[in-house]
Amino acid sequence: MKFTNTLRLEFEHVYPEEKQIEVIEYLKLVTKETLLSIIGFANTYPQPNFDNFASNLDIRRDTINRVIHYCHKNNIKGKPQLVSRESSLKLAEIIFSNKEVLIDDNNNPKNIDSDEINLFKSFLVINKEVNSKQKLTTSENEENRESLAQMMIAMSFSTSDLGVFKDSTFEFGKLVYCAIERFEILIEFLNSDSDYQYLTDDVCSYFKVKSIDKLRKHVKYLFSQLLILKTKNSYKFNVDDDDESKLFLDTLISNEIDIDDDFTVLKNYPLYKIDDEIYSVIDHFFVVDKFYKSVRFILKESFNKNHGLSNKDRTFFEFFNTKFSEEFLMKTILDKVFNRPHYFKKYQNINKPYEPDYYLRDGKTIFIFENKDVLIRKDIKSSGDIDKILNIFKDKFFENNGKPIGIGQLINSILQIVENNFDYDNYVNTKKNFTIYPILLVNDRILEIPGVNYILNQWYLKSVKEKLKEKYNHNFTKNLTIIDIDTIVFGSNYFTKTNNNFKNFIENHQKEMSIVLKPDGRTLEEVEESINRNLMKQFSPISFRFPIDEFSQSLFIEKFKEIITEDNEVEST
Repeated sequence: MKFTNTLRLEFEHVYPEEKQIEVIEYLKLVTKETLLSIIGFANTYPQPNFDNFASNLDIRRDTINRVIHYCHKNNIKGKPQLVSRESSLKLAEIIFSNKEVLIDDNNNPKNIDSDEINLFKSFLVINKEVNSKQKLTTSENEENRESLAQMMIAMSFSTSDLGVFKDSTFEFGKLVYCAIERFEILIEFLNSDSDYQYLTDDVCSYFKVKSIDKLRKHVKYLFSQLLILKTKNSYKFNVDDDDESKLFLDTLISNEIDIDDDFTVLKNYPLYKIDDEIYSVIDHFFVVDKFYKSVRFILKESFNKNHGLSNKDRTFFEFFNTKFSEEFLMKTILDKVFNRPHYFKKYQNINKPYEPDYYLRDGKTIFIFENKDVLIRKDIKSSGDIDKILNIFKDKFFENNGKPIGIGQLINSILQIVENNFDYDNYVNTKKNFTIYPILLVNDRILEIPGVNYILNQWYLKSVKEKLKEKYNHNFTKNLTIIDIDTIVFGSNYFTKTNNNFKNFIENHQKEMSIVLKPDGRTLEEVEESINRNLMKQFSPISFRFPIDEFSQSLFIEKFKEIITEDNEVEST
């Protein structure tokens, strides 16, 4: 991934002599078959660009000349972009929300050239809307490197749950593996207390299955199909004569799709039924997220109904974040990683101020975790406004209404340890110079984008230095590490191999995040490439630094062993 502000082509860039019309007017000229085939197009890689979109070579040459002329006239460097996953999803959303006129009543005769040029123009119009949402300004009085990190966040925050990399095959494989783990832990949680039986029943009812075990198997089978589709660069699959599977899959389909800034309806209903046996995946990532992100809203509806609460009541999220996310999910996953008998842990809450969510000491090395399973409002997520994004970061991860949370709590724990006044491990009150690793554990991968750890670490450093004053020593009080729970799940086998693997993983991340390298190169292009490479090293999240070779494919197969048969082999990614 390069730090470049790639130009998204707009209508006037390519057709300055034409009057732009609404997207739907272009789509009305496209055949039904082409429109149906374009749904799910966002899943493919590579996406076509202006120079290979048209099949007709004359049209293609004309388009290329138009774009070259615009770029030369406006001193645009780098290759402009026509299609992105965001614009493909926007297009699908428009088709769905106008299904009657664009699909049901569509009798356009087959004309490939007409279809392609009208789709091309549709993407150009959509790009203008997408571009208008990016406010690539930065907060005032920030040094240049921090401004660049802010700009990087603003550019990618709205689409961060669509996958960070253009080729998202590995990224998607990791998501599937971790989603199965999290979903099975959720099922374990629901089964842990008979008082939660109504939640289990309502989830099963929602997905039209007879039991939670049946649901688990349907989810695994669906995920296996997604992996196969992903490796084949496809997004359509068949379901033959299986009424039970169709009932389940049909819960992921809606005939009424509204346009939304954050693709909310598409996320809720990420499949499309082409006919009785053929299903199309609108977005691979959305399907997987349905069984973790979206499931909590199914549980919320059930919880509120059972307790007679209104839709706006926040009690469920307090229950879910504490009872499940913190006390069950986090503890289950971290206990699996930190399972050596010599570790000292804080197991039970003792209800004192600034109690760490998870505390671990290995000799004189301390890891302090604060778990934040937060939801960020879609209007902020899709705003492209860095000030709104930074403000929500402060409210969710630092301080809220004067109360320290997340990073603020980590700093208070560090202060107590340094001053030998820590209530949760008496040993640290008798010694000095512990090496402390503060870790913000997040549950949403949208926070695992370049620039976030860098920005939050700047805030952390300023605050921790103010609190510790002359007692601050960077050799003992380490920088802030933000890590998503999926990265811990994915790396758990590697982290448990040797005693110091987790520590070394964090140390490497902090080293890369702190080093500022001078650019090198003999030409301007080489220097720019060097700058991009150095920035990405510094701004990358810790998940980008995981040694991929350390993940065993056998672990992947293990997740699907119960559904693997002679006729259905899951392909690993």
